[in-house]
Amino acid sequence: MEPLLEETFRLFAAPDHPLAKRTVLQLEDFHGEVFLTNEKGCPYRTMFDRSFEKEGIDGITYLEFQSAEAIKQCAISGIGIAFLPEITVEAEVERGELVALPWQIPDLHVFTQMLWHKDKWLSPIMLSFIEAARGVLLRAI
Repeated sequence: MEPLLEETFRLFAAPDHPLAKRTVLQLEDFHGEVFLTNEKGCPYRTMFDRSFEKEGIDGITYLEFQSAEAIKQCAISGIGIAFLPEITVEAEVERGELVALPWQIPDLHVFTQMLWHKDKWLSPIMLSFIEAARGVLLRAI
C-alpha cells in the first residue's frame, strides 16, 4: 500500500446560499439545512455521519446521490449543501458557481492510495502505470 495524497473534504454551497456569506459557522447553523451526499454505505458518507454525530447533530436531512456531478449541480441550483472532496469542485469554485463554507469537518482523513499484492509479479506496463500515477498525483500536492 502506498498513500499518495490526502483528500480534503469540504462543504460547498451556491454563492447566494445564506451560509455562504458567513466567515464563521457554528453547529446550530446547520439545523434545517439539506445535505447533498453520497448514499449510505459509501465510506465518505459514513465518516461524514460520524463526524456530525460526534458533534451532537442529529435529524439531518439528506438527499443522496450516486454521482458527484449530481451533487454539484444540485448545490449550484441552491438545493442544499454539498459534501465533496475539494478536487471534484475545483472548476466550479474557480467559475464562482460554488463556494467552500468555513467549516472544517473534524476527524475526516481520506487518502488516495495505490495497492498491489506484494508477492505478485508486476508487468512493465503496470510499473509504468504506478510511476505515472505517482507523478500525476504527487504533483497535485
